[in-house]
Amino acid sequence: MNSPFERLFNPQSIAVAGASNTPGKLGNDFIRRLAAGYAGTLVAVNPREKEVAGVSSYPTLAEIPAPVDLLIALMPGERLLPLVEGCPPGKVRFVAAIPSGFAEASQIGRQQQEQLAALARARGMRVLGPNIVGVFNGELGLNASLMPSLPPGGRGLSCLTQSGGFGMALAMYALDRNLPVAKFCDLGNMADVQVHEIIDYLADDPETRVVGLFLESVRDHDAAVAALNAAAAKKPVILTPVGIQAGGRRASVSHLGLTDDAARFAAAAPKGVIRTETALDLLNAANALVRQPRARGRRAAIVTGTGGIGAEVADLCEASGLAVNPFSEKLQSRLRSFLPGYAGVGNPVDLTPIWWQYPVVYPQVLDAIGQSDEADLVIVCITDVPTQYPDLADALANWAPTAPVQCRVIFWGARDKDCAGMARLESAGLPCYRSTRETVAVAAALAS
Repeated sequence: MNSPFERLFNPQSIAVAGASNTPGKLGNDFIRRLAAGYAGTLVAVNPREKEVAGVSSYPTLAEIPAPVDLLIALMPGERLLPLVEGCPPGKVRFVAAIPSGFAEASQIGRQQQEQLAALARARGMRVLGPNIVGVFNGELGLNASLMPSLPPGGRGLSCLTQSGGFGMALAMYALDRNLPVAKFCDLGNMADVQVHEIIDYLADDPETRVVGLFLESVRDHDAAVAALNAAAAKKPVILTPVGIQAGGRRASVSHLGLTDDAARFAAAAPKGVIRTETALDLLNAANALVRQPRARGRRAAIVTGTGGIGAEVADLCEASGLAVNPFSEKLQSRLRSFLPGYAGVGNPVDLTPIWWQYPVVYPQVLDAIGQSDEADLVIVCITDVPTQYPDLADALANWAPTAPVQCRVIFWGARDKDCAGMARLESAGLPCYRSTRETVAVAAALAS
């Protein structure tokens, strides 16, 4: 990629200012995490140490012998400005300013933030933040963030936010669900680097299959909307705007010291952008979009072992803009050929409690629906006793679609102790959810 931000996400050299040899301190944990996964050149900046956690240390930025792609600044805000001021021009490409206490805290903090941006600009340095959790590249094993553990890397979801808490939630969700995460970036107070610049980068990044945006402010509205339009034309984009009600706006301004313009940005988003209400909704949708193809249309087929759940899912589908059309007599006749006479075959398909036959019957039903070309996606409901059957999860995971309908999501209505099958299914690329509302919301996102 021919982008200056390539050196932010794929730095060849990193310096950590505020690195420490004291176990338990942030500067010690941070540099140890970097050293464990990052294969490029890593140095520390510490005026009192020759070496930090086995990494060479220099008293100042000026004394580092080679240019630095990414500087991680961990020290308190009042020491950050002198650090940048002492940096020779052209020495550092990017600084990830972790500390808080700037524009979000006070008028003096806002002035210091403006000084930070001006000092960096004069030295050819771009500022990420301040007031951020950091940045990571899962594919590279680069954890330049406060997150204790990296999520699985690989071609998958990339997220942009101004919330460190969202970054932590992303990492935990991805670790629990084995969701591949390519890139993550927290922009914090946005003293310099802006939303549209990172969206542009992720839109062209080959490792980013899905772009997730959890945003409170965009600052440069027109540039951000243009970037959003361009990205949505290339790959799935999920947007969760926050701080859009009065209470949320007050919290957002206090949190970042930024204009509360997320609602205006969301209103300008093109139809192709998937809008979600919460961080969990964003991650659930991304989990499906990374694992499944987009649906060709909005016709949903529902396959369930209990009629009540089928009715509930059908209601939620139609409320979400999905169509639950009755199946043709031809398809119903085919389903009747191998289902009990009292099974429902009109859509939803209600298999009834023939639990011992489910490993055989579920794939047969999926084949029949797919080959009929009467649906664009299938919602498979597994509830209660069948969630305890590993052979059913194996049968669904091993089922290879040969028909046009390949888009599937699964409602897994199980007790906590019976969720092993979910992991088996998601490892096979079948996203699973434990509430009907989440399942249908994801199905609607796939069909958007």
